[in-house]
Amino acid sequence: MGLPKVAITLGNGNLGRTAATDDGVAGLVLTGVATNQLALALPTVLFSLSDAEQLGITNASANTYAYRHIKEFYDIAGEGAELYIMLVENTVTMPQIADVTNANGAVKLLDAAKGRVRLLGITFNPADNYVAPTGEGMDGNVFDAVVKAQQLAQAYTEQFKPVRILLEANAVDIEHPEKLKDLRTLSANRVGIVLAGTYYDTPSVGLVIGRAASIPVQRNLGRVKDGALPITNAYIASKKIEDISALELLHTKGYIFFRTFVGRSGYYLNDDPMCAPVTDDYSQLAMGRVIDKAITLSYQTYVEELNDEVAIDENGKLSVPVIKYLQSRIETAVNTAMADEISSFSAYVDANQNVLSTGKITVRATIVPVGYTKTIEVLLGFSNPALNQ
Repeated sequence: MGLPKVAITLGNGNLGRTAATDDGVAGLVLTGVATNQLALALPTVLFSLSDAEQLGITNASANTYAYRHIKEFYDIAGEGAELYIMLVENTVTMPQIADVTNANGAVKLLDAAKGRVRLLGITFNPADNYVAPTGEGMDGNVFDAVVKAQQLAQAYTEQFKPVRILLEANAVDIEHPEKLKDLRTLSANRVGIVLAGTYYDTPSVGLVIGRAASIPVQRNLGRVKDGALPITNAYIASKKIEDISALELLHTKGYIFFRTFVGRSGYYLNDDPMCAPVTDDYSQLAMGRVIDKAITLSYQTYVEELNDEVAIDENGKLSVPVIKYLQSRIETAVNTAMADEISSFSAYVDANQNVLSTGKITVRATIVPVGYTKTIEVLLGFSNPALNQ
């Protein structure tokens, strides 16, 4: 027997803490030219606008276009926000950038970020001699890029690196908004199109990505309580937002753009639609970001359980303690990490699973999301108290 002593053992793992997820890490693929400090198709990470300026991306250089997107990102996301960027020449179209088989496209940036990027913006500033392919109300390459971007995002989601992608509209025929393609007829719930910008003919993808990066996953881009955007002008193509009478139509067709409110100064985003039918559970960016975070948390939680031993009861089924353990692990992880981002989360493990034969356990999980006040109807009228007596 050793010397009498007091022994204290520290417990751990009892606070229900979970690994952090990279909800607001963003990326931008930008049309630009090489600088002395940054080659084309070379991903790099920024934490401020000055980081970009030190790389030769300034407002007084050949990279004015790229600079504006980066500046608008930091105008709203703030200094310190993690932003991965990559410059590509103006002959590289958006479908080529989004193509999952293009080793020098967006995949290069996503791989360099090692799965950290959750929000990706793809832009395109064409050369003067560029001829936009015929599309439905805009450059047809944009719609081709939607298909490629969905394939790209899906490929990374299958690797447990979920990403949502916003594309820049190009050559928009705003004089004939009825010609614009209805994005709600598409099947690309991981992709959205930004239609409006702070300059003529250049949608502000950097700004919209910055807004998304600065808010929690469940929040709608157009939440009025977050305040007006830090901009003084808003256009779709060459037309000011205030002069466009078809904003309701553009909204119905699923585009992201700026809007105003009577009695309030400044500009706001209209909503966060993706290129998918409204019946799609993930047809809004916020809903997609919520499920992406749950995917990441579920993976982080259960990857530790792979190849572990589990007790089987006398009937060859999962034992009750194992079931409770597996359910509580994911419920604790998600409900802790997403406490203010969802309404509730629950998990269920069916005891009647033949794990001995299959080596497989199925966990059914359900999220109740938050709701959104898209329309507030006020029934207002006069009342005469004398008539109520």
